[in-house]
Amino acid sequence: MKEQKRFPVVGMRCAGCAHSVEQAASKVEGISDANVQLAENILSVSVDERLASAEDLRKAIRSIGFDLIVEDSEAEQLRRRDAMEAAELRRMKCDTIIAWSSAILLMLLMLMPHFQMMPYLMMLIALPGYTWAGRTFHRSALKQLRHGVFSMDTLVSLSTTISFFYSLIVLLFFREGPAGMKLHLYFDASAMIIAFVLLGKLMEKRAGRSTGQAIRELMRLQPAEALVVRNGRETVMPIAALVAGDFVRVRPGEQIPVDGIVTEGSSSVQESMISGEPLPREKEVGSMVFSGTINGSGVLTVQSTHVGSDTVLGRIIRTVREAQASKAPIQRLADRIAGIFVPIVIGLSILTYIIWQLTGAADASVYGLLCAISVLVIACPCALGLATPTALVVGIGRSARNGILVRNAEALERFATIDAVVLDKTGTLTIGKPEVTGIDWFVSDTDVPKVRRLLYSAEILSTHPLAAAICRAFAEDGRTEELSEVQNFPGRGIEFSFEGEIYRVGNQTFVEELGAQIPTDITALSEDAAVLYFSRAERLLGRFCVTDELQPQAAEVLAQLHRHGIRTIMLTGDRPEAAEALARKLGLQDYRGGMMPSDKADYIRILKDKGHHVAMVGDGINDSEALSTADVSVAMGDGSHIAIEVAGITLMRSDLRLLPAAFELSRATRRTVKENLFWAMCYNLIAIPIAAGLLFPVNGFLLNPAIAGAAMAFSSISVVTNSLRLRTKRLPLLR
Repeated sequence: MKEQKRFPVVGMRCAGCAHSVEQAASKVEGISDANVQLAENILSVSVDERLASAEDLRKAIRSIGFDLIVEDSEAEQLRRRDAMEAAELRRMKCDTIIAWSSAILLMLLMLMPHFQMMPYLMMLIALPGYTWAGRTFHRSALKQLRHGVFSMDTLVSLSTTISFFYSLIVLLFFREGPAGMKLHLYFDASAMIIAFVLLGKLMEKRAGRSTGQAIRELMRLQPAEALVVRNGRETVMPIAALVAGDFVRVRPGEQIPVDGIVTEGSSSVQESMISGEPLPREKEVGSMVFSGTINGSGVLTVQSTHVGSDTVLGRIIRTVREAQASKAPIQRLADRIAGIFVPIVIGLSILTYIIWQLTGAADASVYGLLCAISVLVIACPCALGLATPTALVVGIGRSARNGILVRNAEALERFATIDAVVLDKTGTLTIGKPEVTGIDWFVSDTDVPKVRRLLYSAEILSTHPLAAAICRAFAEDGRTEELSEVQNFPGRGIEFSFEGEIYRVGNQTFVEELGAQIPTDITALSEDAAVLYFSRAERLLGRFCVTDELQPQAAEVLAQLHRHGIRTIMLTGDRPEAAEALARKLGLQDYRGGMMPSDKADYIRILKDKGHHVAMVGDGINDSEALSTADVSVAMGDGSHIAIEVAGITLMRSDLRLLPAAFELSRATRRTVKENLFWAMCYNLIAIPIAAGLLFPVNGFLLNPAIAGAAMAFSSISVVTNSLRLRTKRLPLLR
């Protein structure tokens, strides 16, 4: 049986590196679906543990010059990754200092008057930069070459090696020629290429750490230890050792380590990181608390119901990670291009040299070599490989910080293209806490208590928000009856048997199917009220008017969507009259009432057939079919578990203002991806011909390989920096 696993990778620098890691992982027997998330340096794979182990995978990755962190504990993985990344950052700083020391000394030396030993001194000064500072590039290139894979390291190593050894051969074996520049020595180029590339990679790595800031912020919400009460004794234990049912004591100011129920004490708890609400919530015995929230002034004892990755915070972290690791369709294209880019560049470099030879120009060999080296250096696919993942990681992270949980990159990309939003009514446009506002009984007063108990017994088995209202209204004594053959009919109601007779609770059509006669002389207490009926076979027992308060921001949100050119439609299973009344309040032109779950799905299919890109927003089990039919599904955070599981985007709090915010953020992310890709492609389309010597016949300009290295580094940094702008993007209605 295959299991999805994630491993941090150490040493990747570009899309070519990521492609090499994916190839190496895929060649391991028992490993499939290898996918590298470059911005976070994470390898996701499906592992058949009968055929392969994590250590087998690690050996394969090490064989091509990278390393894999395979500890079982996620916390330990992150700790080791942070330690190894910190060590790698220190090494990169040291290597950058060495490379730039060589480069600067070479530049100063070239400004001095020529003397006989200058070429030899240049070689000695360039040697530490080429060998020691560039050793990582050379080692990685050699390891990858043995496996037939290529990356940025291949281009850097190849270009600097050609520069250095060409110069060395000229210096040692062609002494009859004039010294210095007339011999066309490129020791300076070999050192300066490595200096510029290392500086660029160092800046890129520091900026890249910011792209994953959201996930690190979420991780910091998880305390490392908890005070556990077992057998009357308090023991400090690591979070990983906790199990459901443990009693945890939380002192004032501490983070709550588990999801659970308060069994002792009372306090106020800051839940803004979960709910988005700025004010603390009061907690007492029986209250639910969540991992990562902060206890106020009181001491709480909490019995854990969920621990570790099963907590609300754990699920958020897991979802954000999976989303950031996923690839949008546009990224897959970029990855394919990046995967074949290096061999193409090497081919272009060779072609450049050949064309120069064919020109028959003076010093064609020297100029051809110079241009071939510049092509190798300037055409690194780093910017192309980073264009999409950096924007997606920042965009998804920014969404998570605002209470918008994106399941995968594809959902974020698709959401930017929607032009129609279908909304459920109850729990979406309304607050989802309906109350019974009117009751009509069609039985004698003596039978009312029994009918109430039956009704309560049935509705506690339903997940519909209207059922919850009935339960709240009839739960005074909490007494229930033993029911049989209970069946839920989503969007219609619930059926059960009691003492050999069939009962139904639900909408008018549902109870009329059993022959129940609905009186025509009784009107609803409110035109926008939902009406439920309770019948025993053909006899009507009761009727209930249920109203739900409108979301305070609903009208403003719909207006915001309209300004974006998005069509909004309300579909509800409620009465057409109630749907019409609510639509008038909201200014909605498109609405349908009396819709079954399948009707909602069919309506969405019709919209899609007409060419619309449709998002469905819902919260209940009855919305699941419609959610799965839409191009993008959006679930309200307080909705049913099934709806949230189906949805591509979840609004973690029932605040409709998050909907236009999510839309704006998805558009901004998509726009940033396109900007990054446009820049990366334009850079290569312009830079490669210039590096090849296109301008030489016009104005005699030839690109110095060292400057080519600087241009390549700048292109990668610009892409990462552009993506980071999403962190400060202002969102509508949340300002």
